[in-house]
Amino acid sequence: MEIITHNPSTKLRTLLFNSFVAILLIFSLQACGDDDNPTDPPNETGNIAEVAQSNDDFSDLVSALSDAGLVSTLEGDGPFTVFAPTNDAFGNLPDGLLSSLTNEQLTEILSYHVIAGSEIASGDLQSEQAVEAFAGGELFITADGDVVVNDNATVVNADIEASNGTIHAIDQVLLPDNFLDVVGIVTKRYNLQSLEDAVVSENLASALQEDGPFTVFAPTNNAFSNADLGDQSLAEVLQYHVIPAEVLSGDLQATQTVETLQGEDLLIEAAEGTVTITDNTGQMYEVTEADLQGTNGVVHIINGVLNPAPNIVDVAAADGNFTTLVDALVQTGLDEALQGAGPFTVFAPTDNALSGVDLSGFSEQQLAEILQYHVVNANILSTDLQAEQSVEALAGGNLFVTADGNVVVNDIATVVSADVEASNGTIHAIDNILLPDSYQDVVGIVSKRYSLQALEDAVVTAGLVSTLQDDQASYTVFAPTNAAFDAVDTSGLTQQELADILTYHVLPSEVLSGDISSGTVTTVNGADLEITVNNDGSVSLTDGAGNTYNVTTVDLEGTNGVVHIIDGVLLPS
Repeated sequence: MEIITHNPSTKLRTLLFNSFVAILLIFSLQACGDDDNPTDPPNETGNIAEVAQSNDDFSDLVSALSDAGLVSTLEGDGPFTVFAPTNDAFGNLPDGLLSSLTNEQLTEILSYHVIAGSEIASGDLQSEQAVEAFAGGELFITADGDVVVNDNATVVNADIEASNGTIHAIDQVLLPDNFLDVVGIVTKRYNLQSLEDAVVSENLASALQEDGPFTVFAPTNNAFSNADLGDQSLAEVLQYHVIPAEVLSGDLQATQTVETLQGEDLLIEAAEGTVTITDNTGQMYEVTEADLQGTNGVVHIINGVLNPAPNIVDVAAADGNFTTLVDALVQTGLDEALQGAGPFTVFAPTDNALSGVDLSGFSEQQLAEILQYHVVNANILSTDLQAEQSVEALAGGNLFVTADGNVVVNDIATVVSADVEASNGTIHAIDNILLPDSYQDVVGIVSKRYSLQALEDAVVTAGLVSTLQDDQASYTVFAPTNAAFDAVDTSGLTQQELADILTYHVLPSEVLSGDISSGTVTTVNGADLEITVNNDGSVSLTDGAGNTYNVTTVDLEGTNGVVHIIDGVLLPS
């Protein structure tokens, strides 16, 4: 209840007070008319208006009724049950609120505190009951120790008898639905208590109290008690019940698909007075009460909890082939991130792919970084792929994807099952683990990049792989692109000649871009290479043949050195 009516806005509070005054005055006028009839027998107990006038706790109420000319209404025959705000209740309203209401608004609010045609004593109450107010709409009463109305106003003095009904003094002013936001509409109803608790626990109340408009499909308590949400994010499930627009039942076509605040679709069908909603799991539920319209949208009560399609973690867990991956996600806390709105694309190593990998050798921080390197913050289907593309991973750094028959990532992991859809993205199962540059040697850094395929082939042909994988060494590799190799003819070179050219691209120590200065350096080949740091900070290299090339990408740092990509093949003199 704290969510909406304990601290009503200035306008709402004014509405409440003025409306209640209007109703009480109306009743008083009717009662006065009855006093003019000499055939009416005298009553020892006064009518509701008279009882209120004799009770100091209602002096503010009586004054307002008198000012509005509504006293005679509560002097009518009745019977009436009046939930009467005390002076303290009216004192909770901001100054000036009452005077801001129109007479129509005031009358509506005050009438909402009255039950006409029925006298309800506190001893007649069940634990929960809804009764129709004189203004229309329902009052929701719970009696569990205290008697509370609309989950907001507590009865502080019950069963004050009058000749034409009963007064129950309450400590807050009550508001009809159309003076409340969608959170207030939910909160006042005891049959939506589970929904209210969920909204509060996920800190969504303030968002749903904004201007909107919103359409809220509100599951009942029974619906929540029968729901199995599994490991899904409750916040996601709740947002799946909200449409960021106001949709009344009269606006519906026979069939429509609408997008929810969570981002997934709902199928809504209207036929022969029945409205049904089908969620992404294929479950169909009915709207049992429609068009509870408030200040920032409308609430429709439904008989089930809507489930979005399972998110990426749910899909992976249910598949059975990703148990190691799911365990690692849970261990690092990344399972919660991948249950978020996304969209995500996950290149997911299968259990077979991870069977030879000892993940226990990584710290939790390292494991989290490696796992995030398998995730792209976008939804990428196999049909979206070109022959070659690089995409940024969630951990930073790029993934290098080729699609030429098979889809291969980083020249090492083949997609064995593509386009496994989830509510927040897509899974592609792969047959190997992916590693960021910082976990690979300089050969691995080169090999993963399709733009350096020609260099990788040359290193293999020259027999230099094991040399450049030496984990006791420290290298700087100037890596020519495929286009650079296309510009030279290496086809007639012997293995040794090719090795001489390739080692001319390697320095025997690690030199990051921030450490480079102009001058001459000696390569692993033994020949000199001239380095120039230009005025704009860029770096160029001049080889022994007098050719000058540019460094285009710097500081791809690995476990045994660093790679800088260049736009030409360096030749010793």
